[in-house]
Amino acid sequence: MLRSIVPRDEEFFTMFDELTGCIVDGVDVLRQMMTDGDRSGEMGDRLHECEHRADETVHRAMAHLHRTFVTPLDRLDIHRLVTRIDDILDLANAAGSRLVLYQPRSRIAGARDLAVTLDAAARSVQEMVSLLRTLKKKKERILALTVDINTRENEADRQRREAVALLLKEENDPFEFIKWKEILDLMEEATDCCEDVADIVEGIVLAHG
Repeated sequence: MLRSIVPRDEEFFTMFDELTGCIVDGVDVLRQMMTDGDRSGEMGDRLHECEHRADETVHRAMAHLHRTFVTPLDRLDIHRLVTRIDDILDLANAAGSRLVLYQPRSRIAGARDLAVTLDAAARSVQEMVSLLRTLKKKKERILALTVDINTRENEADRQRREAVALLLKEENDPFEFIKWKEILDLMEEATDCCEDVADIVEGIVLAHG
């Protein structure tokens, strides 16, 4: 009864949009880093800046959650959603940081492919989360995006396995192998987080009928 007479706080949706915007910007920078080795330091700084902006949004969202009585979604769902979206960029930034720190000898095709898949998954996450404002009207599109993100995650897992297998076959320097395996693993984990966000959103849709 109380929920029907107290206006729900819409600011969370604005912060969701800010956060997913940071994720898309950061992952796009990572994608560029996988092809442009000459500007990796500069782009690494840009990626870190995206992560910093995302962290600020997460802190504001959590503070707002603690002081808001009526929320548009279940409080636990909001907490899980914000945290898991942020994890995507944390892992992308970790991959970019390793790229700058380790300075691998050359870029590999498998990393470029995986970065493209992560970029596509992040953009689907952005659209999917933005549609939570109009959950009832956009239910079918939201669910279609959850399927798309799950497909992207499966593709990323395959790309990581194939890239590692190719490194084992063709890379003679064990240090180069170790560098790239860690970077590939971090990017694949980021796509796992995209899938986690999709699972959370799917649960929200089911809970709201």
